[in-house]
Amino acid sequence: MNTINKEELLKSSRWIRFIFMIIYALLANFIVLPVIFALSFIQFIFVLFTSKENQSISNIGVHLIEFFNDSLSFLLFYTEDKPFPFKNNDSEDEVVEAEINDNVAEEFTDADLDDDISEAVIESEANKSPNESTKE
Repeated sequence: MNTINKEELLKSSRWIRFIFMIIYALLANFIVLPVIFALSFIQFIFVLFTSKENQSISNIGVHLIEFFNDSLSFLLFYTEDKPFPFKNNDSEDEVVEAEINDNVAEEFTDADLDDDISEAVIESEANKSPNESTKE
């Protein structure tokens, strides 16, 4: 049988993780899950009466589900990363950068579209016969 290593038992990092595990288990069980169930019921009411979902509730739900998923991953030792508020949110920087790139691409697309429209109008004006231009 394996012997118990006292050094491993006395590592403060293990006990700190245990404390965080208790905190996140309590948060997930007694706060996040009831809030998710309440929001799902409220969302159902919105869909029932308006035939479309409430976007604000959906956004909150996405964040709660992400927190719940991160908490479970931490509790089950799939990751060493602690969930919110200790989570490193580098993905938000990537999203902002992607949105900026999309906006720049849209600006170029709109400018190109304006140029194409202008060229089409000039060509159609040039292709009109003199009788058509006097009728307008």
